[in-house]
Amino acid sequence: MSSLPGFSALALTALALTASPAAAASPLDLPAAIEFGASPAALTGTFDQLCETYQVRQLDPAELPIAQDSHTQVDCQGFDHAGRGRLAEFVFADDSLAFIWILTDASEESTHLAALRAQYGTPSHDTPGFVAFADHNVVLRRDIPEFLYYGQAIAPMYRGWFDQMAAQ
Repeated sequence: MSSLPGFSALALTALALTASPAAAASPLDLPAAIEFGASPAALTGTFDQLCETYQVRQLDPAELPIAQDSHTQVDCQGFDHAGRGRLAEFVFADDSLAFIWILTDASEESTHLAALRAQYGTPSHDTPGFVAFADHNVVLRRDIPEFLYYGQAIAPMYRGWFDQMAAQ
């Protein structure tokens, strides 16, 4: 794509993605096969397709405040997100996908933040530790470089935490 005076390649890409209903999905979108609330067993075929390799770990439910009976994490290597293969950590509380961490590099922060703003607009919360787009259940962490995606079931909990952190 050639650049036009006054327009960055990222801005042109964002414009191209929104110009047509048939445009390709954003590199920030999660694959449609990933459904929050799904069990690890229900997503096994998805992990087989989307991960170069993956490991399922059973963790202590006490480590995850939203889990009563079980805390499972699937560590997915080679998950294609934001333009390259990454480590994605799928976290299940009581056999239900609650959130996903996707690790990035600190050097990518400005690029990822620009892409999030192009896709979602103004963030709901912008702090030294994270930038949240709470209306879209996505966060870019600054303290530990990673994306956080989370389901509707825990969205109120996260929004409350974002509000608390932004007020400090």
